[in-house]
Order: sequence, then structure tokens, then C-alpha cells
Amino acid sequence: MNVNVTANSPRESVITAVPMAAPLGAEIRGVDLSTPLTAASFAQILGVLHRRGVIFFRGQNLAPEQLAAFSACFGELDVHHMTEHVFPHLPQVRVLSNVKKDGRSIGITKGGMHWHSDLSYKPRPALVTLLYAVECPPQGADTQFADMYAAFDELPDEQRRRLQGLRAVHDRNYRYAALYPERPPLTPEQIAKVPPVEHPLVRIHPATGRPALFVAKDVVSQIVGMSQQESRALIDGLEAFATRPERIYSHKWQAGDVLVWDNRCTLHRATPYAPTHRRTLYRTQVKGEAPLPAVH
Repeated sequence: MNVNVTANSPRESVITAVPMAAPLGAEIRGVDLSTPLTAASFAQILGVLHRRGVIFFRGQNLAPEQLAAFSACFGELDVHHMTEHVFPHLPQVRVLSNVKKDGRSIGITKGGMHWHSDLSYKPRPALVTLLYAVECPPQGADTQFADMYAAFDELPDEQRRRLQGLRAVHDRNYRYAALYPERPPLTPEQIAKVPPVEHPLVRIHPATGRPALFVAKDVVSQIVGMSQQESRALIDGLEAFATRPERIYSHKWQAGDVLVWDNRCTLHRATPYAPTHRRTLYRTQVKGEAPLPAVH
């Protein structure tokens, strides 16, 4: 059922949230993100994000500065630790693209084609991430999301209780070379800049109070206190359970889309597309908090 939100002023349009058939995801209609939002309008948008985990807006026409301004409504913008392919005057906005200019890529290519939560390997992982589509392939290149609330809720009771007492090691360097063989190897300075961190295997969302699994097999190297064999079996099994088709929303991009997701309760990944098609997106991310552990 659609959620209608009446704005404060009669001059403002009515915001409509249309949930997707998947357990997460909603399209927000009636919003022009190129102009400042009222506090009431943003509060309604944020409420939908908290309920659905992923939201998107179609038909937007944004300059990088406008994307950054909307992104800042969610909190303090972050500058990615991999500082290439950003706008020189606006390093908070990163370019993802397979387009080349003068023989060089204008953006990051083939990123994130594995399940992950952005910057989970930092002491303060990303809160939300935003992508704005400048140009899209006619097919392929979907972005998929997994509902980590549902993944935790649907585990057996005994396993839920056991997982709430565990901590996991998130390590950007763990499988970086295997995931990105086309990129230059990380330098010693880059490796040292992002050391492994420990986070709870089950985190509590500070706004909703709901527990969510916080694990991804290509980023989490170890469960604290377990052998490597036990760790891998648990990590791999939890990701496979969390990413079953019934828990997935797959976003089919259109030029002008703005997609927002909450990294505290979702995993996501990019999917392939024909390299003959152009694809360019602008990306921002908002600083989050240290994950809160679930308690028994």
C-alpha cells in the first residue's frame, strides 16, 4: 500500500512511497532533489528508508553539488580512503564509470561485485550510500540488496542467541587482490591505512532498534575465538542464508535514478553488464557510527 505524506506547505507536492514486492526497497515519488527539502519532507523520506532499507527516486537531474547537498541531509559526508576518481572541487563525490577519456577511465570500474556493506572494515562503517545514475546500459548492471533484518529474524532461535555473543574481523585487505585482479596491488601505505577491525556479528540499528546480521564472506576474515575452519563454515553459511532470492531486491537502473541504502541493515552487490555499453554514476557516502552489539 502506498504511504502518502502531506507536506507542510500547500505549495509543496505530496510525497508518495511505493514499496517494492521484495521485503525491502521503495520508490519515493513527488520529490525534486535538485532543490532543498523541508525538514518535514526529509523526515518522511528518512522514515521510509528506516522501514524499507533501500529507497530510490526516478527522473532526477542533479549536478554533483546537488547530490552532495541531498546526501548531507543524512549526516556528515565521508571522503573515500581510495581518493582517485573524485571531483577535484568536491572530493565527497566519487565517479563510477567504464567510460574512457583520452585512453584513461574517468571513474572506478568493476567495483563491488561481491556482497558487502560499505566500509564495514572501518571503525565507523558507512551509514548510508547514495548513487546517482548519469548514464546506464540498456540491460544488466542491476544493483542487488539483501535484507539483513530478515536474515537474522529467520534463523533458528538457538542460533540467533549464539550469534549475538560473537564478534567478527572485517578486513579490506583480506581478499582485495582476488576481488580486483585488474587493479594495481595495494601499496604498503594503503594496507596500513585500513587495518582490520572487529565488529559484532549481529548489530542493533540505532534508529529502529532491530537486530541485523553484519557479515559478508569476502570481507570478514575470521570469527573471534573460532578456528579458521569453523569461521569459514559459519561466515559462508550465513551469507548464503542471508542472500537467498526471497530476501533480495534487484534495482534496475534508469538514467536519473538516485538510489539510497542503509548499510546497517543491508548487503549489496553490483552485477555484470556488457562492456560495450556506457555506464556512469556519482557516489556519495555518509559517515556512520561504531556498530552497536545485540545483547541476549
